[in-house]
Amino acid sequence: MRFIKFVLLVLFFLFFMVFFVQNQAQLSAALELKFNLFNLHWQAQPMPFYLVVLIFFVIGAIFSTIFFVIDRIRVGSICREAQSKAKGLQSELDSLKAKQSLSFPAPAPAPAPAPAAAEEAKS
Repeated sequence: MRFIKFVLLVLFFLFFMVFFVQNQAQLSAALELKFNLFNLHWQAQPMPFYLVVLIFFVIGAIFSTIFFVIDRIRVGSICREAQSKAKGLQSELDSLKAKQSLSFPAPAPAPAPAPAAAEEAKS
């Protein structure tokens, strides 16, 4: 499975490298971002389009990583709580079994019928 993932990753990388080489002129075109809202006026320096895409890709990767780390911490906390509760319930069950075995002796197993008696019962 690890080999298949590696091959797919290489093919994915190759696909986008070919895409970038074939569209280099369009992706290198200067892009100027503006933001005007009421008295707030912001304008970025012109930069290549591929750089804008790359910046937003990295920002998305960072936010996704933060989200998944927070989720992993939350799930780990829930698992620890469940394990401690299970351990407490197991100790309670063990103590109840020990108390029950002290109060009531275990019944003796029924004796097995003799082979001769079993033959008589069949006929």
